[in-house]
Amino acid sequence: EERISNPSDPPLRTNSEKLMNQILSCSCSYDGKRFITGGDDCHLRVYDIKSRKRLRVCSSSFTKEKMDGHVMRICAVKYHPRGAIYQDYVHIFITGGWDDTIQIWDDRYLHSLWIYYGPHICGSDALEIESESNHILSSSWRRDKSILQVWKFNEELMIEFYNSAEHQGDELSIPSGVEIVNKQTGASHYCKPLAEIAQDTYDGPSKGYVAKWLGSYYIAFGGSNSNILKLISRFTLNVVGSVTELTNGVYSLAYIQPKTNDNNSNKRIVQFAFASGTRVYIAQYEQK
Repeated sequence: EERISNPSDPPLRTNSEKLMNQILSCSCSYDGKRFITGGDDCHLRVYDIKSRKRLRVCSSSFTKEKMDGHVMRICAVKYHPRGAIYQDYVHIFITGGWDDTIQIWDDRYLHSLWIYYGPHICGSDALEIESESNHILSSSWRRDKSILQVWKFNEELMIEFYNSAEHQGDELSIPSGVEIVNKQTGASHYCKPLAEIAQDTYDGPSKGYVAKWLGSYYIAFGGSNSNILKLISRFTLNVVGSVTELTNGVYSLAYIQPKTNDNNSNKRIVQFAFASGTRVYIAQYEQK
């Protein structure tokens, strides 16, 4: 990862960073100016794309009083898709990892702003945000009662943070003695999932690696153990299609924005590719 910077630059490494960090996830900001990497040393590194220089390292403060960053490896990093339209979101991203948390960050601030507890995130595609509803989708790598969880993104805390933060160049800081707290009466509403999709007793338990919003109509889940890919309706939360009997788990997925069949405006087509083992499969689902 250090090769991104120029060889003449002095090394930028904190005492808690590993010399050889294994990068497990990466995300590019929607304004095309920065990207972030996460790995097995619990730190998030923010880079400037044009200069190829590292801007800062975001991490936990590692204090007993509070948890404001990851304490185990970081497996998923996603910039907020609203950053493509709204300036308030252009620096916002979410992360997930082995410490059973999903965390909200601003890439100008050193520590996380909000934490959801529960999902054990292991795949780089196991975490995603849907822009219109502003909902987070996660998939947990363990035999929980659910394969997917939907969380409400904490917009109110963002407002509180921006109202309290001070600018120091291109960084944000919180004045001494000020604590960012969601003052909304419904703050506890963000602590639990809005919805969960249960394990299928027929297919057997799955450990999740993939959680994807597929446009406005579908959700994708992929995992190991039962080695299955499921396509789920966003409206009924029922499985509408699946790929089974794979020899390996489903670890990653990419898709083309769903389109309408020209011959029948009511039929929707989803085209996607997914990785299982050492193979990449191309698939298509057409609503009957």
